Amino acid sequence: MARRDPERPKSGFTVAAAVGAVPAARRRVVSLARNLGLPLSDQTLETVELLAGEVIANAVLYTAAPCGVSVTRADERLRVEVTDADASLPSAVEAGPSDEGGRGLLLVNALADAWGTQPEPPGKTTWFEITPEPSTDGLDNSSPDAPFSPHAGEPAVRRTECQAPMASSTNPRSSLVPAAVGKQHQAA
Repeated sequence: MARRDPERPKSGFTVAAAVGAVPAARRRVVSLARNLGLPLSDQTLETVELLAGEVIANAVLYTAAPCGVSVTRADERLRVEVTDADASLPSAVEAGPSDEGGRGLLLVNALADAWGTQPEPPGKTTWFEITPEPSTDGLDNSSPDAPFSPHAGEPAVRRTECQAPMASSTNPRSSLVPAAVGKQHQAA
C-alpha cells in the first residue's frame, strides 16, 4: 500500500467521460481543496473551480474517456492535476467572438500561479497551482514572496513566464502552448 505523505495531503477521483460530469467534478475539487488546510478565500476557490472545470472539460471533450483528478497541497500551494489518456499536448484553438469554447487555456494561463503538462503513459497530466492570497485579517502567516516550489522533476511555468507570444500581431486569437513542455519547463 502506498504511504501517504502528511506534508502533502492528496485526494483524487475519476471523472466519467461525459461533459455532464464536469460541473460536479469541479465542485468536488473545491470541496477537496477546502479540506487541505490552506487559507483559501471564496474568490480563490471560485478561481480554482473555474480552472478545474476548464482542464477537466478539455480532458473529457478531447479524449472521450474518463480522466483522473488529483487535488494536492504542495507546500503552501494548491495543486490540481488532471490525467487523461491522450498524449497530445493541449493548445488553445482560435476562438471567435461567438464561439462557445477555445479560451480555457487562456484562462488557466491568466489565473493560475503555475501550470504545465507532463507526459504520463499512455497520456498526459495537465496541472495548475494556486497560491492562497495573503489574508487581510492578519491571521494568515503565508508570505507572497515564498519561493516557487513545484514537485521535483516536474514541468513548471510561472504565470509571468508563460506569456506566449502571439503568432501574428494582427491576430490576437492565436494558439497558446506552454512556453516549454516536459523537462524543458524549469522554474527560475
